Amino acid sequence: MSAAAAVEAGRREAESLMLDACEVHRPGPQVTDYFTGQVTTSTVLVYAGPCKLQQTISQASNPSSGGHAYTVQDVRWDTPVAAGPFLVDDVVTVTAAALDGQLVGRVYRVSELFHKSGATAQRVRVTEVVA
Repeated sequence: MSAAAAVEAGRREAESLMLDACEVHRPGPQVTDYFTGQVTTSTVLVYAGPCKLQQTISQASNPSSGGHAYTVQDVRWDTPVAAGPFLVDDVVTVTAAALDGQLVGRVYRVSELFHKSGATAQRVRVTEVVA
C-alpha cells in the first residue's frame, strides 16, 4: 500500500469517528443597527459538518478578571482534512452530539491551528471559557 493510499484509508477511519456536528463562525467587522444604534460584531459561517471533541487534559486554568474567576478548558477539536481553513479566534458551536447530549450548544474558540503532512484529520486546539 502506498503512503497516499494509507493516508486516505486513515482519513476515512478518522471521519467515521466524527459522530458530532458543529458550525464554525468567523468574527467579522462591527455593524451598527440603523434603528437602535446598537453595535454588534458580524459573523460569517465558514464550516458546518462533522466533528469530534476530546478534552486533552483534565486540568483547567482559572484566570480572574475584574474580580470574577473563570475556568478555561483545553479541548482538541477534530474535523475532516478538507474542512476550513480555520483561523485563530473562529468560534465553534456544537450543533449535534450522537453520544453525549451535554455537548450540544457548547461554544469553543480556536486557539491553535494544526498543520501536518499526511494528516488523517485536522486536530485543532480550542478553548472553552466557563464563567
